Amino acid sequence: MSSPRNDSEEPSVAAAESESASTGSNDAGASGHHQAAKRRLSSTAVIEISDTDSDDSDVCAVNSYQASADEVKRIRKDYTSSSSSSSSDYSSDSESPWEDDSIVVEDKFETKAKRAELNPRANRMDDPRLNPAIKLDEVIDRLTSHWKEDKEHLSKEVTLTCQPFKVCRVHNLLANPEIINNIVDDMNTLDWTRKKMDLYEFHQTTDLANLTWQRSIRGIYELLKTELKNWVSEVTGLELQSVSASCSLYGPGDHLLIHDDQMTDRRVAFIFYLAPWHPPDLRHHIHNGDSDATDQKSAPWGGWSESMGGALELFARDASGAPADVERRLYPANNTLAFFQVGSDSFHQVGEVLSMELPRLSINGWFHGPAAEASAPAPEDLVLHKPHSQVVVVQQWLQSTYMSTRVRAQVQAQMETASEVSLRDLLRPDRLAALMAALEAPDVEWERSPGRHRRRYMRVSAAWAEAASKAEAGSEPHPVAGLLRLAGSAAFVRVLADCTDLALASYSGLELQRWTPGDYTLLAGREQYERARLEATLYLGAPAGALSGGQRVYVAPEEAARGEALLTVPPVHNALALVYCDAGAAAFTKYLGRLAAPPHRRHYVLACSYYE
Repeated sequence: MSSPRNDSEEPSVAAAESESASTGSNDAGASGHHQAAKRRLSSTAVIEISDTDSDDSDVCAVNSYQASADEVKRIRKDYTSSSSSSSSDYSSDSESPWEDDSIVVEDKFETKAKRAELNPRANRMDDPRLNPAIKLDEVIDRLTSHWKEDKEHLSKEVTLTCQPFKVCRVHNLLANPEIINNIVDDMNTLDWTRKKMDLYEFHQTTDLANLTWQRSIRGIYELLKTELKNWVSEVTGLELQSVSASCSLYGPGDHLLIHDDQMTDRRVAFIFYLAPWHPPDLRHHIHNGDSDATDQKSAPWGGWSESMGGALELFARDASGAPADVERRLYPANNTLAFFQVGSDSFHQVGEVLSMELPRLSINGWFHGPAAEASAPAPEDLVLHKPHSQVVVVQQWLQSTYMSTRVRAQVQAQMETASEVSLRDLLRPDRLAALMAALEAPDVEWERSPGRHRRRYMRVSAAWAEAASKAEAGSEPHPVAGLLRLAGSAAFVRVLADCTDLALASYSGLELQRWTPGDYTLLAGREQYERARLEATLYLGAPAGALSGGQRVYVAPEEAARGEALLTVPPVHNALALVYCDAGAAAFTKYLGRLAAPPHRRHYVLACSYYE
């Protein structure tokens, strides 16, 4: 089974875009009589990974201090230590092993000036070199034996874990780790594209094969396609023929959701972590409500800590082979290479980056080999239901405003013009108060939504809702069950028909959902979008402030590949969003970030699609 989008841990540009277009919906766009206004999304940005005080969200500050040119000249004059640093002219291309961010600090005990040498660089003419320790026959033989026998292995050079699937981490990959600072310097010269779709949100460069003049990055690419490719092939026993790779940058809130990487000739996925950072000031470190965070002091500093998020998260599988829960988290560590064989069991994701100080940098991609047939995800059939004819008094639920013929005509005119409308303050205050109290009560039975590789949220159990809707004579059903019964009633469908001028006759996907940070929905299979539909989404308890994610995003197949949206609907408390979608128009709910809300903050969504 493969995920809806077959991108790698940080997907390549071409592969990610083609898969987004082909999988989410069919070839028909959202056009015709009902055409939603297009809201273009910017997709390209230039990222500077340098010391900066800028407030620009596209600039990531990775150090806390940058000496000015005058300071550098003064330091070099007073504290000359090499001929290369004695020049009075500032040059960022100096071949000195210490970059130009040297500063003067005062020793409070000895009261004399010392030179603090920060972020050592390699000579600009040096190339990355593979650590000779990992090329030793005994290291290769032990690792190869454990890989074939599915046995875990731990040594100074490598760590092999086998559950939920085999992942090998090579420690101290480069023999000259100071060149990683050169790589980060060269990354400053690259053009970065913002990748933003249902599955992911981060920055990425073009393939390394196209980067010919950044010496250190070109050196990594040459290492990947020669020595490393052959070394991984020997260890895994797989025939590897070529490599594709790119640079990825994850800032605060960035993520890559669950997928398995299966696509044509991808055989091994790899991630080379670049984290040459000094520890941030923990006194001011923000954990951002991450329930999985641990004290940074509990582990040696390797350029990253668990509280900063961004882990490579590996998923166990259930009896059907579908992904279940995260079984293992592997956090970035400087100068470490992680790789695993791509297959039907390799479900993984990149957890949300919670660091406000440092970016998560990596060079990542795949080793390719003979093409293998990838398993397709099982289609989810579209199940339609007829509205029930049970007695439901709509006036007891909806504000009197929406009972007015004149108001419904205005709503219909808006739908004719824009194909979407938001009905604010939909529910009566008394009903709304009772409903919100009932949603928080412990007697409501919640269950996890099925298909973790396509969605994550909790929903009201259908069995519980059916039982709770059967009220005793003379009493009303449970408010939560009552809302679900209202949405599936013929009376409510007639109200929607009056507001849209659509001859609605059936519905599908009626759910009352509970959303917390970390939840999302991805683009479903095209079988869900082959028919035109009216999507109705009622938000309850959504905070007044802006959320990071949680928006309902509508896309057309031809624009999904470019990262463009037809329409974005933010969650608004007690507002019903009605969106008409032509056949082929797809939709997803954006990942709800942890940075924007406390971990226990939640809101509710009543979702249903209606059909003519």
